[in-house]
Amino acid sequence: MKKDVNTHRVVTFLNRGEIDFLDKMEKDMMFSTGKHVSRSQILQDMAELLAKTKIDAAGVKDNLELKQRIQDAFGRLEQEQNKAGSK
Repeated sequence: MKKDVNTHRVVTFLNRGEIDFLDKMEKDMMFSTGKHVSRSQILQDMAELLAKTKIDAAGVKDNLELKQRIQDAFGRLEQEQNKAGSK
């Protein structure tokens, strides 16, 4: 994880399934490549990817709507990348 003056610690609460998911990703990367990537780094990478979507969260009324907007934003990002890759 990069350390610079703009890095801040964020504390969050995850349920057992969410932790298990991150642990599985961590272990899969470790055993397939030999390189260690921490849960924190996975979450940081996810936040950076989400920022690339330029998602607009204005007016979001609940968590369900936020999840839908995130899913839509990732879909648009994937379409843009596929379009750029086919050129």
